Amino acid sequence: MDFFWSLVGFILVMGLVVTIHEYGHFQVARWFNIKVTDFSVGFGKALYQKQFGEVAFKIGAIPLGGYVKFVDEREGPVETEDLTRAFNRQSVYKRFAVVAAGPLINLILAWLVFASMQVIGMNTVKPLINESTLNEIISDNSNQPSQIRTQQNEERAFWELVEVNGHSVASWQNTHQQVLLALIANKAEIELVLNRMHSEHFVTTKVSLSQLDINNTNQHWLSELGLKPAALKIDAIAGQVITDGPAGLAGIQPGDKLIRFNQIEIDSWQDFVNLVQQHPNQNVSLEIKRNDVQLRKTVRLSSVSEPETGELVGRIGLGVDASEAQMEPYMNKIQMGVTEALDYGFNRSVDLIIMSIQMVKRMILGEVSVSHLSGPISIAQFSGQAVQNGLISFLGLLALLSLSIGFLNLLPIPVLDGGHLLYYLVEMIKGSPVSDQVQVVGQNIGLFLILSLTLLALFNDVIRLSNG
Repeated sequence: MDFFWSLVGFILVMGLVVTIHEYGHFQVARWFNIKVTDFSVGFGKALYQKQFGEVAFKIGAIPLGGYVKFVDEREGPVETEDLTRAFNRQSVYKRFAVVAAGPLINLILAWLVFASMQVIGMNTVKPLINESTLNEIISDNSNQPSQIRTQQNEERAFWELVEVNGHSVASWQNTHQQVLLALIANKAEIELVLNRMHSEHFVTTKVSLSQLDINNTNQHWLSELGLKPAALKIDAIAGQVITDGPAGLAGIQPGDKLIRFNQIEIDSWQDFVNLVQQHPNQNVSLEIKRNDVQLRKTVRLSSVSEPETGELVGRIGLGVDASEAQMEPYMNKIQMGVTEALDYGFNRSVDLIIMSIQMVKRMILGEVSVSHLSGPISIAQFSGQAVQNGLISFLGLLALLSLSIGFLNLLPIPVLDGGHLLYYLVEMIKGSPVSDQVQVVGQNIGLFLILSLTLLALFNDVIRLSNG
């Protein structure tokens, strides 16, 4: 089933991103009256083809890209009546605009999708930590005991992360993104601003990043920084049950209230999670209440290995059914007006482009491992998960992939759009095209680089699969 969703997600996401990219080339060419003969989404043999006017629209068998084919004397004979519409006879400025339109429309799509996500709105769990955790962070990073008094009220003992390095954060995902940005920028520390729940009490503290390794993909960065999510007080009621997981095989159903685990009273969902993790691969007794009837189930727990320590922890294949009323104090509703959302989408896109430039620079200098490169297998997995997780998750991946494709195609590597743009810039400066010999050598170098990076990314994908 995972393979099915990965395939569906990959075709949907890549299909949209590639179609938009090629449409950019296509539409600008049409504006300049350049003759287009083919518009293909996908490479290889055409699985579907339809002629509209002078253009053949195709869907290729290999969904890893696409192309728009123009009438061009360098690629074959051109009818006399089409000579003025041949791509090679256009001014360098028109050719530059046609080639640049593909990656630019990808960047515009990313901006608009990021903005649309904010207009649609989303609910996220607040990045909350316990007061004791905050005290530890302050003490560890200042070499002085924290002066924050412990609160007796359970909710007031929670602190919400509201800013990281001057950027507002509304979720743990936002927090992780800001830590990543700081690591890529090679910063030594980050500044956190926290707010005690239900108060106007704010605390600012700096946290060293010295213990983080950007090349260790198994390292839990937030945990390493001491940013451990607070254990929220949520009733232990079964939500989603994985059919072939331990809970499903034992007959646990959605809505079951979890009462005792091996005769130990379950006070909250977090208590239950802790107990499960402490009993990997063991038979445990679970008392539940279903429709006011108390039942006892024997569950054979499975296990999973912690990436960092290799320690086995128990797994039961069960999610929590948290009511809106229970979760409301711990949730952030993120929604913006159109103008604010467009501003957010633009800034988010710029941040990611800057991050990508810094990442490429550090990879070239050997400061960041090439293991961060992902190939089509990883994209397919992410796509499948995004399709199953809902509209916002799907839009988020669509925006990220569109921005990545746009950025990648602007790199000055022959074979890519950026390589052609580099040739055109040289032509604008020197007043004549780059020689055919230079272009052939450049094409060969560019093809070698792209194939090498693709194989490396595929190798990384296989390593990730083999490591689970």
